[in-house]
Amino acid sequence: MSTQKDLPKLSRFNEKIFGSHNKRVVFFFAGMGTRTWLYTFTIRRLVRHGYKVVAYDFAPGVVKNGDADNFLAVAERVSQSVRRHIQTFQSTGSTSFASFGVSMGTLMAIKVAGENEAITKVVINMTYGSVAENVWTWKFVKSTKRKSIEQGYTMETLDRKLAPVSPIPNAEKLKGKDVLLYLSTKDKILVFEQSRQFKDALDQHDVNYRYIQNDKRGHIVGGYQHMHNHDVWLNFLHGAEV
Repeated sequence: MSTQKDLPKLSRFNEKIFGSHNKRVVFFFAGMGTRTWLYTFTIRRLVRHGYKVVAYDFAPGVVKNGDADNFLAVAERVSQSVRRHIQTFQSTGSTSFASFGVSMGTLMAIKVAGENEAITKVVINMTYGSVAENVWTWKFVKSTKRKSIEQGYTMETLDRKLAPVSPIPNAEKLKGKDVLLYLSTKDKILVFEQSRQFKDALDQHDVNYRYIQNDKRGHIVGGYQHMHNHDVWLNFLHGAEV
């Protein structure tokens, strides 16, 4: 059987479990190029409040190498990991499952929630609209755009290719779940004019969501503020009014 050690470095992800004694489960997905330890405050808070946290992080090259097939393959392996964990945790008494994504990690938080009926709550902290549109417009990943063009993609064809991990086409799959969505009008990385299209898609499909908009801070500081205000997302996960 193949393992991650058999895979190229850019096809791997890291996975770690915290609070293994707890029954309620949160699948936590870090932002692009950030490691789990950067989210220690958030993870510790979750564990302290009774959650088992399965945390995933990814190397920036997963995106920057411009290989859409590789990116989709990584996403599918993460999905398989989540499904296996759900089955295992259910067999040992877990009945509460949620996903929590930050920046690029929101792609996986949305994807696994849409694929797994057991995941009933989703925290989405600073997300995309169309991943392909972000690739085409964000200067930091211009090498990804260049490599995509070299492979024959246009923004439109890449958008269709990445539909399995792009928020807008997956919005409909969140119907019947509870969603907490954070966006920032000052975001220059996941530009608000693009990411609000995902919010529009949630409206279009009558998804039940709570929306919090940051009008003062950009992507990094705004996303940090959202996580630091732990009472909001903890109340959401606990089922209390936000």
